[in-house]
Amino acid sequence: MLRVDEWTDVDRKRVMNDIISTMFNRKFMEELFKPQDLYSKKALRTVYDRLAHASIMRLNQASMDKLYDLMTMAFKYQVLLCPRPRDVLLVTFNHLDAIKDFISDSPGILNQVDETFRRLIETYNPLSDGEFQLIRQTLLIFFQDMHIRVSIFLKDKVQNSNGRFVLPISGPVPWGTEVPGLIRIFNHKGVEVKRAEFSTAGNYVTPQREGSFELYGDRVLKLGTNMYSVTRPVETHMSGSSKNLASQAKENIAPNPLAKEELNFLARLLGGLDIQKPAGDSGFRLNLFTTDEEEEHAAQTRPEELSYKVINIEATQEPARRAELSRILGELDVAEPRPGSAGKGEDLLALMDGL
Repeated sequence: MLRVDEWTDVDRKRVMNDIISTMFNRKFMEELFKPQDLYSKKALRTVYDRLAHASIMRLNQASMDKLYDLMTMAFKYQVLLCPRPRDVLLVTFNHLDAIKDFISDSPGILNQVDETFRRLIETYNPLSDGEFQLIRQTLLIFFQDMHIRVSIFLKDKVQNSNGRFVLPISGPVPWGTEVPGLIRIFNHKGVEVKRAEFSTAGNYVTPQREGSFELYGDRVLKLGTNMYSVTRPVETHMSGSSKNLASQAKENIAPNPLAKEELNFLARLLGGLDIQKPAGDSGFRLNLFTTDEEEEHAAQTRPEELSYKVINIEATQEPARRAELSRILGELDVAEPRPGSAGKGEDLLALMDGL
């Protein structure tokens, strides 16, 4: 549901161009590619909100929560079902291929995406299988407590009513492996001396070929491609385990000694985004619910521990603000606060309160 004005193809293209251009901003990408620990859930949500509102489109809290839930659960599903750890990169390439289709007639933005594509290939293609396993394990640990039910997954029977995904026991095996059903026994000289067969519950097949890890090519893997074959509404619901996350979410509430460093880094990362908004343009409001009443009800019933209070870092509005923020956040190393000193800028939260 859209408000303010009629939603046209021109508006849709403008929103996509603005968001993708901001997402693949050179400075933004440089910060993301720096070696660093995984973001916290709050930091990820802050970045996601900022990117989603990089254009004329506006979402209120309930719609933003629903969009974020859909994004996180879809990505969790893709990472969880990767046949082998290295295929996480093919999932990312599928994402980028789809993004390039959106901006095929915008050569400037397309060049931004291709530049990021090449950097991904250069950075991650040489990694070993063990390193990709660590990446995949780290991502799954990040998502392990999130069990939000999504209607499209429930209808396709790939998600249970408790929000957990169903792992398939049929289909192609990972590239480089064999279909299960055969046991080979070797002697001490490495010579095969015996074979035994066993039956499997699944219907496994050998993949025809490996997906392409180059800039252009057939990825073969379908994870990360458009999961909507037909137009249908998508609903997200809190599962019982997600509703009871209060005890597990204490790390988001209790003081974190690294919170200051993380927020400072996040402000620096977001401060480099150049977002141009036309003067006097009120924009479009995007409602991901069928009616406004459903949207308001979702906002009221969402568990407090899952309602992220997003920090708005306005670092691009005025040159003076950007200069001040850049001066304070010039280095990621944050000195310990001096006793009795609470000057503006020593704590990013205080700084943002003062802006």
